[in-house]
Amino acid sequence: MQIMTKKNKIFFTADLHLYHTNIIKHCNRPFETIEEMNNVLVDNWNKVVGPKDTIYILGDFVWGTNKRKTEKLIKELSQND
Repeated sequence: MQIMTKKNKIFFTADLHLYHTNIIKHCNRPFETIEEMNNVLVDNWNKVVGPKDTIYILGDFVWGTNKRKTEKLIKELSQND
């Protein structure tokens, strides 16, 4: 019997700037609101990254928010199997 397992992947990312209100304007990101940007980035992350994958974040992950919001956001990432 052969058991197929998903190989864990390693990803590198930088400068997501979640919750950074002015990043949309500064970097010409295609979003109307910070909530829209955060939701799209989390959705895109979860389409690619699995719960057992390793992510190295090399730049600003969040900007200008509090610990509670950051922890909530992290819990939303990679909850898919």
